[in-house]
Amino acid sequence: MAEKKIIFFDIDRTLYDPDTRSIPDSTKEALKILHDNPNIEIAIATGRAFYMLHIIQEIMEYINIFVLINGQIIMKDGKTIFRNPIDKNKVLNVVNTFNENNVKYGFLGEFDETLNIVDEKGKEAFELVDMKLPRIDPHFYQDNDIFQMWAFSDKSCHGKFKKEFSEMQLVSWLGGGFDLLSKGMSKKEGIKRILELEGIPLEDSYAFGDGDNDIEMLDYIPNSVAMGNASKQAKEHATYHTDDIKNDGVYKGLKMLGLIND
Repeated sequence: MAEKKIIFFDIDRTLYDPDTRSIPDSTKEALKILHDNPNIEIAIATGRAFYMLHIIQEIMEYINIFVLINGQIIMKDGKTIFRNPIDKNKVLNVVNTFNENNVKYGFLGEFDETLNIVDEKGKEAFELVDMKLPRIDPHFYQDNDIFQMWAFSDKSCHGKFKKEFSEMQLVSWLGGGFDLLSKGMSKKEGIKRILELEGIPLEDSYAFGDGDNDIEMLDYIPNSVAMGNASKQAKEHATYHTDDIKNDGVYKGLKMLGLIND
């Protein structure tokens, strides 16, 4: 009997191309082939929350495991099996610090997301990944669990805030700004939980990604693949490289790994 394998996919600029607002046809074909193999399980590992996954609706039928908000929430078979909100005192400290430094920010909850204010930098960040601009509610954190915060700032400020929030995890974006989440949380930690739950050895797991929030995942999984359009840092931490998302990168990467055949 063949050993069960699992493949974790990032979404933005890995499965989904925000420039064309679509999933490449070759990627859809590849995932169907994987899904038809009873020994392969397909999983998502993303910085998005579940309610933000409408962009991959075409392939959702192939997937039943979701590592969401960079490992802060895990879902399997439609049920939440793990959730890790940020400590409320830490959220308050971040809000106060951002207000003092005139930094625009946002909150990512389990079922909703908000911004404290909308400006051009915020609009550009969401347009870059083809995400709907959240509503404005600067007090959202007072009545809701927060799993991640966004900051819209220049990269030159990241070092300062890494020191300021040393008890939290700061992950830079490709387009500027950064995410803040609980220390030690990442896609990697979510994946470790899934591998243990599913009883799948690390050597039988695979990962595809392109961004800085994929680095720990790509570094942890031996069979990791960086997209051709990946950040320099992501490429440095991946075992293999494939083509750009616009040039059938996922399909070619899966073929390279021997997971699909022509």
